[in-house]
Amino acid sequence: MSTLVDQYAFVPARGGILAVDGALPSVSVDGGELAALQALLPPTRFLRVAAHVEIATDHIARLRVFEPVDEEGVAPEDVDVPEPLRPTFARCVAELRGAPPPPRRPVWSQPGWHEQAEAWASMRLEPIRIWPLSAVLGNDDVIFKAVFPLFRHEPAITEALGVPRVLRSDHERGWMLLERLGGSEAEDHAAALRALAAVHREWASRVDEALALGAHDRRAPSALPHTLIHGDFHPGNVLGTTIIDWSDAAVANPLHDVNHYLLNIDESLRVAMLDAYAEAWPEYDIHAEVAACEAESYEYVAESYAGITAACAEDDRWWFA
Repeated sequence: MSTLVDQYAFVPARGGILAVDGALPSVSVDGGELAALQALLPPTRFLRVAAHVEIATDHIARLRVFEPVDEEGVAPEDVDVPEPLRPTFARCVAELRGAPPPPRRPVWSQPGWHEQAEAWASMRLEPIRIWPLSAVLGNDDVIFKAVFPLFRHEPAITEALGVPRVLRSDHERGWMLLERLGGSEAEDHAAALRALAAVHREWASRVDEALALGAHDRRAPSALPHTLIHGDFHPGNVLGTTIIDWSDAAVANPLHDVNHYLLNIDESLRVAMLDAYAEAWPEYDIHAEVAACEAESYEYVAESYAGITAACAEDDRWWFA
C-alpha cells in the first residue's frame, strides 16, 4: 500500500530565502518521488533531504534543500514551514549563511559541488540519486558516482573487477566515472548467482589484494574460503549479469552474499538458485553451509548498517536508525 507523502522544499537565495510564490512549495506524491516537486521549482541542483519527520499517521514530511538560484529573497520567518520542520529549516538557513555544517556531512551537500563534479568529468551530468552514502549523476553515456568515506574503496575495487568499465577515478575522493550499462535489474537469478560465484571463486586466492584495495576485513570462522564479497547483493545490484555497487565490499564468508540474495527473491526458487551457485564449489555441500550460516548472515548485515549509521552525520542517521 502506497503512502501519500507531502514533500517540502525551500530554495535558498543569496542573502536570504527565496520562497516560490511567497510560500514553501508542497506536493503530495505517491511514493515520495522528487520529480513531482522539482517540476514546481526553477532549474537548480538538488542537494539533500534535510529532514524526515512524521507529522501524522502515515504522513511523512521531508524538507529538501536546493542551491541558491538568484539574488532576491525573503526573511526565513516569512516562509510558511510546518512546525515539526521548523528546527531543521532554521539549521539549513544558518548553514547557508555561513554556519559550519555538521561533522561527516557529505561533500555533495555543499553548494557548488555538482559543478565541481561536472568539471572533473568534463561533461554535463544530471542527478540520479543523492543520499548520505553516495551521489550518483549521469547522462546517456556515463554514470558518475561519489561515495562517502566509509565506502572510499569502491572505485579501486570496481577497477580491479573490470566491470562496469571505469573511465576515470579519484581514489582519494572516492569518485569514479563509469561506462553506462543498459538493461534492468536481474531477472535471471541463476545467472546472477553464477556471476557472483565466479567472483567469489577467483578472489579466494586474491584476499591480500582485496584488502590492499581497501575492502573491509570482516573475516570470521567460515566453512568456505574467505574471499571478496559484495556485502549488499540483491537483484537491484545486478544489471544483466554484471554486478554493480561494490560500496560494501569486504573480505568475509562468501555465503553472506548468497543469503542476502535469497532473502530478496521468491523462497520457492531457493533450491534451484543454490544449485546454480554451487556449480563453482563442487567440493562443498552449499545447501547445508548456506543454511548453517543464515543467522550469521543477518547479523553481518546488521553490523554493516551499525557501522554505516555511525559514519554518517548525526542529522542523517535517521535514514538507517
